[in-house]
Amino acid sequence: MAARVGISRQDVVEAGVSLLAETGPEGLSLSAVARRLGIRTQSLYAHVDGLDGLRRSLAVLGLGRLCDDVTAAALGVDGRTAIDRIIRAHLALATSSPDLYDLSIHPPGDDPELTAAVADAGVPLSTVLTCLHVLDDDAVHWTRLLLASVSGYARLCGSGRFALPVDDEGTAERLVEMLVAALPTAVPS
Repeated sequence: MAARVGISRQDVVEAGVSLLAETGPEGLSLSAVARRLGIRTQSLYAHVDGLDGLRRSLAVLGLGRLCDDVTAAALGVDGRTAIDRIIRAHLALATSSPDLYDLSIHPPGDDPELTAAVADAGVPLSTVLTCLHVLDDDAVHWTRLLLASVSGYARLCGSGRFALPVDDEGTAERLVEMLVAALPTAVPS
């Protein structure tokens, strides 16, 4: 196979995003990305550090998208309205790209770029929670509830496991209401 000239790191990551969306994490491999790009697998090592490096790059991309979405959602509003919109931004990304969302939601370890991406994506939520006086352990617990609920909902919805004849959107609405209601009661409305 002749190597294509001009493949960039961005091309590799975009091919990974497409493959992830089509096949899920089990179909994500360097050889599949290379086939998609029309290059030899070895050529990918100029752009990513193996499969773990590709996953890391996908996580950084997903966190960047999440950061943009939650920041836009929280602009111009505050309090519970901001929380509502942030949850909806998480839901939108998680339901449109569940595998990318899942790759993005994990501890960054000692990777400075991934640590920065996690921190950036969390700024809007932590800022609003702080303004609502949801601090320390309460903020951590509530954030975990958000991530677990959104990820679980997206997985079940996307896999067709919601088989009862009730609108999925109605369930999403109730999920948002439940999470907003789960804010500590000392939080001003």
